[in-house]
Amino acid sequence: MDAKAKQTLDLRARDDRFFRAAESVLKTYKITRRKKQEAGTVIFDITGGTQDYVVGVHPEWLHNPQCSCPDAAKRAKDSTRGYCKHIIAVLLSNDEFRCQLLEVFL
Repeated sequence: MDAKAKQTLDLRARDDRFFRAAESVLKTYKITRRKKQEAGTVIFDITGGTQDYVVGVHPEWLHNPQCSCPDAAKRAKDSTRGYCKHIIAVLLSNDEFRCQLLEVFL
């Protein structure tokens, strides 16, 4: 677990992001996994929202997932360890990475 992952966790903000991931991202956005990894990270393109974003997930859990959306860099960084609705949706939709959601609950 990253040292940054030891930040405080806002439970309401976390729960709100889970609901938004399930209600908007998983239902209306398209999540596409790129065929090639970048620097050992699996890359997902998120399209169908107001803007397109990119989520990177390290398969060996060496670092927290990253998203190019503003929420991941700002509000989510401060309240939910950087886990925005896009990251949560990617992790929920991929069995091999779902265990990484534990970081949001610990």
